[in-house]
Amino acid sequence: MTKIIRIIFVALLFSPYSAHASVYLGSKLGLSAIDYNQDLDADNDNESPLMISGIYGGFGIDIGWVSDTNQYRIFYTFEQHDTETEVYSDDNSLMMKTTDDIALHLVSAEYIFLSQRHWSPYAGIHAGFHQRETIDSQSDFYSYASSGFTYGAQTGIVGRIGNHFTLDFGMRFSALRSTAKNKKEHSNDVLKITNNMLTFIYFGANYRF
Repeated sequence: MTKIIRIIFVALLFSPYSAHASVYLGSKLGLSAIDYNQDLDADNDNESPLMISGIYGGFGIDIGWVSDTNQYRIFYTFEQHDTETEVYSDDNSLMMKTTDDIALHLVSAEYIFLSQRHWSPYAGIHAGFHQRETIDSQSDFYSYASSGFTYGAQTGIVGRIGNHFTLDFGMRFSALRSTAKNKKEHSNDVLKITNNMLTFIYFGANYRF
């Protein structure tokens, strides 16, 4: 994953740059999944890791700049993901059901290949931060709030419809780094989250001013 991000970064760094750019506004809608391990750092040091998997619904809003030659674009994204997640112990027994709310604030840079065609592939990188709130439907002991650094890469296809509209079909991989705090005031438990990857498959529409 790190090697792919480096390759994309080098391609963006040495790609042709145009000083003239146009503002565009876009939106995204799609499905996403999150996979990770977590350890509960509580009084019991032998607490077993929990495996979590969930399917999310996600949407986002983009605002950014695209070059006159359509070779690159740089943009800010606000994104929201919501889901119900089932948490299992290492013996595959259901421990809890939670609702998750994840907000992402990202800055992305993308290079568009074959930019003179109506349908063009693109690749890019992004970085920013996320905020997450997890609420247990059965007990507030497993309710947590967290925030942290986010980075990753994306790829897809963009199609131009006339002079102002474009359509996006893409996939993005985002690593989420955070340590969650128990929402109960008298609890000192810390949830250490590792191998945290959010995958987002989306459809988007953009308007270029």
